[in-house]
Amino acid sequence: MTIKLLTFDLDDTLWPCLATIQQTETKLHQWFTHHHSFISEHYSIIDLRNKRQKLAQQYPHIAHDLSALRKHSFAELAHEMGYSSEQQQQFIHDAFSFYFKERNKVSLYSDVLPTLEILNKHYDLVALSNGNADINQVGLGHLFKFSWSAADAGKQKPHPIVFHSLMQKCQLGANKIIHIGDDPISDIQGAQQSGIQAIWLNRNKTTWPKELNSPFIEIDQLNQLPAILKAL
Repeated sequence: MTIKLLTFDLDDTLWPCLATIQQTETKLHQWFTHHHSFISEHYSIIDLRNKRQKLAQQYPHIAHDLSALRKHSFAELAHEMGYSSEQQQQFIHDAFSFYFKERNKVSLYSDVLPTLEILNKHYDLVALSNGNADINQVGLGHLFKFSWSAADAGKQKPHPIVFHSLMQKCQLGANKIIHIGDDPISDIQGAQQSGIQAIWLNRNKTTWPKELNSPFIEIDQLNQLPAILKAL
């Protein structure tokens, strides 16, 4: 097996997702309190999250693009506050800039940086995510060839177009790629359905869903990966 490309999910694979999002939304709500108190007075963090989820249902054509969805939610808030067109654009820009900066303040799992540094010497690495984290802002851009997201593909994993569009961009067949991720459906099943071998990173040592095809390989620490790949 000659592997040329390793694709990595980001959230919950290279860093904890829930803690990052919770911290981001807390900071954003505090920012609203200081700069646009109407919002924090009328909406809790949970209210804003529910409001955004309803937007995803209302506008399914952008539901896969978390940045576009977030900006749309800011646009609705700006309209509720009665801002002029110019004020709305400024608010959307400022709110998204603050949100995005906070969203990219991640705490990498301890094995991520040393493992990626090893793998980078032997393979091309690509970030393949449903989320909107920026690999450059989180400090990993120098190790990845590029990032490919649901926003780029037009759908979220496990939709085959995410993996097929990546293969087209890289001009590589499925047999030259291995995908590594934490989610049995979006990562493992999604890759498998596109003919790509998938390695399940099961950090929490959970039970594999019986209804799904087993992953190619299962690991519980990312630092196990270099030795496993070398043995293939």
